[in-house]
Amino acid sequence: MTYGLVSLSIIMMIAVACPIITQLIPGKPMPQTVLLLVFGAIFGPFILDKIWVTKAVELLSELGLAFLFQLDVVLGAFAAGFILRFVTPNGNHTLNLKLEGVGYGFLIPVFFVVSGASIDVKAVVANPALLITFIIMLLVRAVPSFVATTLDHRVNPLDPQDKLTVSLYCTTALPLIVAATSLVVQGGIMHQTTASTLVAAGAVTVFLMPLLGGLTSKLMKGETRLIAPTA
Repeated sequence: MTYGLVSLSIIMMIAVACPIITQLIPGKPMPQTVLLLVFGAIFGPFILDKIWVTKAVELLSELGLAFLFQLDVVLGAFAAGFILRFVTPNGNHTLNLKLEGVGYGFLIPVFFVVSGASIDVKAVVANPALLITFIIMLLVRAVPSFVATTLDHRVNPLDPQDKLTVSLYCTTALPLIVAATSLVVQGGIMHQTTASTLVAAGAVTVFLMPLLGGLTSKLMKGETRLIAPTA
């Protein structure tokens, strides 16, 4: 049994298990993408060394990246793709559903698991200051979102707590971070250690920011109820 087949078998089991685990967690605080990255890091070469990024695994991961950004290279990269586009120029609903099932059910999870396997967990833990710096930099993304919602002069503007909640949610950008770091590392522009820390920071924001947004909204609405009767 080849290393690629073993790796793909483990990735398939992770892809099946993560949605089930996500549904079983009360309140669903852990997004599926974060779980995929976590399991990828655990089974990757830096911890258990059970997933090897072979050429076949790397190809499937790149196809998952294409599906993630809805690129048409999945069909266009093969001769069959050109034939299908010629036969069905307006697309085929059934075929598109099947492709989306393969993409979202297998190829995209492969991409996130492989990306998680490339995270050097020891390097991230060894430099917590860099991790905190990246998290703070991502939090800065909330500022323009909050300003934009504040300057919105619609008839029914958002409440202050809703503005803050929306701004916190806007700090999460895990898929884009994972995709961008994967590309720049392959191009030799960024070191793997830095990319690992940046992806870890993105995973932390995806897990933490929705919790903070929900908690902040509840606290602010609770204070509003206490203040309203005395007004």
